Amino acid sequence: MWRKEDVVEQLRKEQGERSLRTYATAIGCSAAYLSDVYAGKRDPGPKLLRHLDLEREKVVTFTYVKRRWK
Repeated sequence: MWRKEDVVEQLRKEQGERSLRTYATAIGCSAAYLSDVYAGKRDPGPKLLRHLDLEREKVVTFTYVKRRWK
């Protein structure tokens, strides 16, 4: 399972020496959006995840709370 930080790190590795604008155009998103993802202001969306052959999985957890009846 990848964390958001792992996705950002992989995107930066794939960007390599290319400029942010050039890389964003190559993967089909805006430079502003990619910059926000790098800065942690936005989550990587489906397009970026597909570029890395990943998909988002939603995990739901429940906590049981024992109640006392009076």
